[in-house]
Amino acid sequence: MAEDVRKLPLSLRGLRDAVLAGDPGCLCDPELFTGPAGIEAEDEPAQDRAARITVAREVCASCPVRLACLAYALRTRPAAGVWAGFTPDAIAVLVAAANRPARPRRRTALRPASTGPAAVSEVA
Repeated sequence: MAEDVRKLPLSLRGLRDAVLAGDPGCLCDPELFTGPAGIEAEDEPAQDRAARITVAREVCASCPVRLACLAYALRTRPAAGVWAGFTPDAIAVLVAAANRPARPRRRTALRPASTGPAAVSEVA
């Protein structure tokens, strides 16, 4: 069942609690999401790391609290692990994209500038 984004808590503690209360898939095998215990991230063979991340993403894809997990990760910007199917590098890209100002729409012959919101009859 998909989460309703309007019902997600806004505080970090609330997001964390929502994730933990929602039976996240990552609790089944934490090392799948964080890497093998006792091995530094740079010491994990690249092929093993890629395979581990692929499996972690598959678990995340069906997780009932993926949206809350992503919201938490976007706010905390974790340095390691797989969060809602994203690595820290991917999360950093998402945060940077969200912080980038929107480009103004270009006026072209195919896309003339609008003077306001489209009327219902214009959309249909």
